[in-house]
Parts: sequence; structure tokens; C-alpha cells
Amino acid sequence: MPQQEAPGAPEDLIKAETVGAWYDKFGDLYHMTLGDSVHCGLWVSPDEPHPASLDLVALSSQAQDRYTDYLIRLMNARPGGRHLDIGCGPGRPAARLAEQTGTRVTGISVSKEQIARAQEMARATGLADRLAFEVVDAMNLPYEDESFDTAWAVESLCHMDRAKALGEAWRVLRPGGHLMILESSLVAELTPEELGLCETVLASNPPLTFPELSALLERTGFRTLEFKDLSANLAISSDMIALLLRDRREELTAALGAEFVEMTDAAYTGVRTIIREKTRFFMMLLSKPLA
Repeated sequence: MPQQEAPGAPEDLIKAETVGAWYDKFGDLYHMTLGDSVHCGLWVSPDEPHPASLDLVALSSQAQDRYTDYLIRLMNARPGGRHLDIGCGPGRPAARLAEQTGTRVTGISVSKEQIARAQEMARATGLADRLAFEVVDAMNLPYEDESFDTAWAVESLCHMDRAKALGEAWRVLRPGGHLMILESSLVAELTPEELGLCETVLASNPPLTFPELSALLERTGFRTLEFKDLSANLAISSDMIALLLRDRREELTAALGAEFVEMTDAAYTGVRTIIREKTRFFMMLLSKPLA
């Protein structure tokens, strides 16, 4: 009696010509989504502990920590110094700066919710002696002249009157102090619809052109020490947000409401166009001259 072939026997396997025909016709799917090598990327090191729950948000958090650590390496923050975090968010970058450098960090935001989270984080991490978080308007700082050694405004100046915020940063920095800003600049004119997206989706003022930004810094008095183009990183982050808007749609809808999530999802195509095609994103390390 002939023996029946087990499942997965050669006649059941996909044929080479089928594979070849599929890649000939649809192979661009991988090139357009994964890139040139058509295999997975090394997103997490196999030689380091993996997070207990690894997802896109965890990967994004790791990327943000690497970003923060890169900025910390460029800052001139020192043990016992005073640093002002202008637009500190929920405080994680401030905590990493304090932990890695020993500097004392004051983080400010106009969001009461962000400051409450930051204060709780400071208590939980045991860094409360080096961290202070306050609800403060960066355009009207309550601090004395020349009371900080360093400061940064990481993607936050766009939410303010830039001239007023930079003027206040100048006032509270000591001579020789450093200010780091991360700011987008226009390379193409925004449409009326895109200008609207800046306000409604990003809660920001429109970007300045690079000559306008440079002139503003010069009028304030700052000198540029270092300049880096980080445009690709901002573009990747915007792609990640667009992906997560879809991947976590149910969770976001439950937390923020269907109308808001649908509006943001629909608008984000325009936001990504602004980021990818009409702006560049720069890190600028500035100095307040000694004299």
C-alpha cells in the first residue's frame, strides 16, 4: 500500500516559480515599506535586556532617551550648576540630565498636568533634591538675572513668542552660559491650510525661515557654538506618530474621544508634509558672551 505523504511534503510546498513571480510583481511592497535590504532592522540590541512589554511606544521611548542623551553630551552642564528646562514636558529629559551630570534642573511648563506628572516622577526616581518643576510662563520668568548656568528649549520655542522667550533666557543666563534650542525652520511657504494645522494640531506658531531665526538670535545677543541638522529624526518621529494613531486607535479613542482622534488622524498627512517637505529641523548650541 503506498505511504501517504505527510503535510509539508514536497508537493505541498510553495514552488520556486511562484515565489519568483510574487517578488517580480509585488517585491516593491517591501522596498517601499522596509527599505533596500528587504529584511527586518535591528531595533533592539540582542546583547541588552529587552523591555518586558516591547511595542512601538516602547521603541519610541528608547529613541527619545537616545535623543536626550545625545543632547546631554553636547550641553556644558556640570555638577552643582543650575539648568533651566524651558518647556520641560513631563520631566524625563530633565531627570536624565540631572542624573547624568549632577546639575540641578528647574523645569517649567504652562501645562499643570505636565508639571504634576514631572513632580511625581521626581519623587519616584529619588531625584527630588536635584529637580524642581514649576508652572511658569517662559515669556515672563520669575527668576533673578544671571541665575542659571545652562538652559535648553527642546522643541518648545514654537509654542511661544520666540523673541520674548529668548530675551528672558538671555536675562537669566549668566555670562558665558549656554542655551540649546531645537527648532524647525521653513524652506518652503506654507499654505493657509498648513498654517492652520500648526495651530490646531501642533498648538504652535509657524516656523521661521532660517534667516529670520538667525536674525532673531543675533538681535538677542547669542552666539552660535554648534549646529546640527536633525531633520531625519523628526521625520521618523512623525511617521511613528502617524503609525501609532492607527495602531492604538481604540485606546486613543477611549481616552480622547472619537472626534479628536479622527480629526488628528486625518490632519496628520498634512503635518507630515510640512515636516518632510517644507521645514528643516536644527539643534543650535548658543552662548551668552562674557562681555
